[in-house]
Amino acid sequence: MKKKIVIVEDDFIIQELHKHYVENLGHEVAGTFATGEEAIDFFKTHTADLILMDIRLEDSIDGIETMKKIQAIQPTPVIYISGNTEPSNFNRAINTNMKGFLSKPLAPSELENIIDSINDLTDSILYAERIQKAIFPQREEIHNAFNNSIYINRPRDIISGDFSFLVPKKSKGEWIGGIGDCTGHGIPAALLSVLCHEILRSNSKKFSHLPKIITRLNNSIIRNLSRLDKANRVSDGLDMIMFKVIPTESRIEIAGIRRPFIHYKAKTQTHEYHGLKGQPIGTPFTSDEDIPSMSINYEENDYFYFFTDGITDQFGGPRARKLMKGRLIGFLDSIASMTPLTREIELEIHLRKWQGSLNQTDDMLFLGICPANIKNSLKHKINP
Repeated sequence: MKKKIVIVEDDFIIQELHKHYVENLGHEVAGTFATGEEAIDFFKTHTADLILMDIRLEDSIDGIETMKKIQAIQPTPVIYISGNTEPSNFNRAINTNMKGFLSKPLAPSELENIIDSINDLTDSILYAERIQKAIFPQREEIHNAFNNSIYINRPRDIISGDFSFLVPKKSKGEWIGGIGDCTGHGIPAALLSVLCHEILRSNSKKFSHLPKIITRLNNSIIRNLSRLDKANRVSDGLDMIMFKVIPTESRIEIAGIRRPFIHYKAKTQTHEYHGLKGQPIGTPFTSDEDIPSMSINYEENDYFYFFTDGITDQFGGPRARKLMKGRLIGFLDSIASMTPLTREIELEIHLRKWQGSLNQTDDMLFLGICPANIKNSLKHKINP
């Protein structure tokens, strides 16, 4: 697979040599730079598949610090090529999406082997995407549960840390569902999303009280991610929101941690924004009462919108600002009279127009349900 590769090297002769190696392997050199600042400026408006980075550069920041700044813009993988292979540099480099750490002089075969391994990793990520789609409910399953639902799922890096879940309570004709937003994105967040989804699905089958389900998830996260020694302990967590639709009472219960939702009231044609805060998942809860929750009686054609912060935090528009909740609600107001299918399409178009040519900031997930339009039949499968 042909890759676009950026070379950052302050020695012109070595820079040309590496360029020759890359092109001979059938790849494209997207740019060559002698300083970290030049490379950072390039990635503000361009993308690449891989960076070959020297550690010692001409300017005031070295290659590792340069990569930290580039990673804040986009998650491009890097291969370090340096005469300075001290363990301290290797330890600094580990957290910069490093795919290789090679010493000078570079052999073409070494470069070829690492690039081939990255191709294998890409294939693995694509397969992981298929696994996520098999585990998490997709648009068709959401629509099978709720007529006229709205569902947008746009990962930033193929696989996602955002996920939805949906569990039927067949004996009562109720549904429990929601969305989660795992810390970060990419492979680490995707692994955590699968773990959290399975914990939530299992507990939603056993219990009906939403705060209890979230507390059990929290206990499982703390237990599973704190098992290792201090050096290897994982501190990641997630924000999430759950709902339970009770059609016999025309009521929806909602509970969550650090995720908001929007209630569209059809009778008054107004959108109400509700924020659920609380302690982040991954920290101990005293009791189920620590979980913010509320109960709302809904009417025909009322909608409830749940979304991850990748929606409202996306930069765009004429001044490259975050979308924010005000602009999101304003747009939902403007499309409220449209059919649900048209609303879903218009919202997707609006998000892409807002983003424009800027990079996607984070994973995006948006779920809109009309509880009064819950399907009567629970015969179809939802993650059996």
